[in-house]
Amino acid sequence: MASSLTFDPAKGFIALPCDVMNIDMSPGAFRLLVELCRMANRTGECWPSLGQLSDRIGRSKAAISGYIAELRDTELLETTTQKMANGYNYRLKYCVTFWKSWRDNLKRPQAIDPVQKEERSVQSAERRVNSKNHSHKKQLPLGSVVSELYSTWKIHTDNAPFPSFHGNIENSLVLNTQKLLETKQLEPLDRTAVETVLADVWSRCAVAVSKAELNEQSTKLIKSKITQVGLDRLTVTIQTDWQKHWRKPPTADQFDTFMDKAQSCNREEGMLKMLEQFLKRWEISQKKLQHSNASLSLALNRAA
Repeated sequence: MASSLTFDPAKGFIALPCDVMNIDMSPGAFRLLVELCRMANRTGECWPSLGQLSDRIGRSKAAISGYIAELRDTELLETTTQKMANGYNYRLKYCVTFWKSWRDNLKRPQAIDPVQKEERSVQSAERRVNSKNHSHKKQLPLGSVVSELYSTWKIHTDNAPFPSFHGNIENSLVLNTQKLLETKQLEPLDRTAVETVLADVWSRCAVAVSKAELNEQSTKLIKSKITQVGLDRLTVTIQTDWQKHWRKPPTADQFDTFMDKAQSCNREEGMLKMLEQFLKRWEISQKKLQHSNASLSLALNRAA
């Protein structure tokens, strides 16, 4: 039977990254995430009240508060209490964490392979394999192990109902993922670690940063729950973009730009976090399988 529903295309649409579907969250939290994405500006920020969100998705204010906490726990959402000049709170700013970098990546054109010139240097495939200092071992690029594991899990999870998988998950995939996550520090860093790295970065850039400025920068990073992987990426971003003739410390806006750029380039940490989610999904599926087997065994025993 044909649907009687009609939708106005002029009102637009909401698109989300497919990886969001692999993150375990309640239906209410997902509905709230969609609503916040609909309201967000280009940087992922919006300022609705609890009453507005309650009216939009048809849930109580208490339920909305619970969904907000759930989205914060999954690191899909950040909230900031903004104050008036007299120090009183007056509104809560919501920021969908992946929104800005995801939109920016959507706009990025695909790289086009350059046309091979007729006059060129000797290609790697044309070099003599028995030449001196030639390495026969294929060198894996940085982050390739993370990317390879991520791609393998994606094959098993794409379009599979949660928490099941397509095909069997090999033990080697689980063990290799666990070992990788043990070596990568994805826990948020403390203030001492962040300040030590920042002080070293500005020292390398020959920039004198005051204690207050260092504290302000560290506070921003701690609030963003920065990890060692993220801090490494920020360090590289600053050292790459910082001009040699700059001697004054960065302004707050300039430091925010460094943070945004580092986050948008930090694909590895995003994949690592998804690997954590894949492992949790696998653990849930195993518990479900064990419960199913136990129920079947009990039914067989009763039938016997």
